[in-house]
Amino acid sequence: MARPQRPPSQTWRAFVNNHVQQLVLTDFFVVSTVTFRVLYVLIVLAHQRRRPLHFNVKANPTSEWTARQLIEAFPWGKAPRYLLHDRDSIYEGSFRQRVRGMAF
Repeated sequence: MARPQRPPSQTWRAFVNNHVQQLVLTDFFVVSTVTFRVLYVLIVLAHQRRRPLHFNVKANPTSEWTARQLIEAFPWGKAPRYLLHDRDSIYEGSFRQRVRGMAF
């Protein structure tokens, strides 16, 4: 039996190219201090120009703190449509509840 022809779906590259002005990336990276403390840096990047929009440092980040930083990064409801992040557990639960009113 012949398979019905479906239109090709959009590739990841095509999605990024079509929505580059509406994409924001978030990620954490680790910084070690002179006293061997570990600090986590949250950075929010605009994908269009790959420029930092917001960053903050905390020793023990939580979901609530991360959501608050994202809200502070986009005041006056000017949040982009898409938020890209990794599968870190910090982006679950209370993070999703706090940023629910934003565009992403």
